[in-house]
Amino acid sequence: MGWAERFAQWSYPANASYVVGVFEILGGLGVLIPKWRRAAAAILVAIMIGALCTHVVQGEFPRIIPPLILGGLAFLLYRHEWAAARKPSG
Repeated sequence: MGWAERFAQWSYPANASYVVGVFEILGGLGVLIPKWRRAAAAILVAIMIGALCTHVVQGEFPRIIPPLILGGLAFLLYRHEWAAARKPSG
């Protein structure tokens, strides 16, 4: 089953899988650019929260592990960048 079929099974709009995919790619590229890292990590956290909620609502409990891990890593990156931005330079 492809992602478009899964999104349809979960009752998401027809092109939702493409929108999510674009944001995932942009988030993945954004974490490589220091100026965009924090915003990209926040986007990835939001996407993974959506994935977690989808799998929980659909009763797909074994499928929550990947978004839980990836979302946790994105959150740690966001938190690290936030702390680094607040740290006084000098």
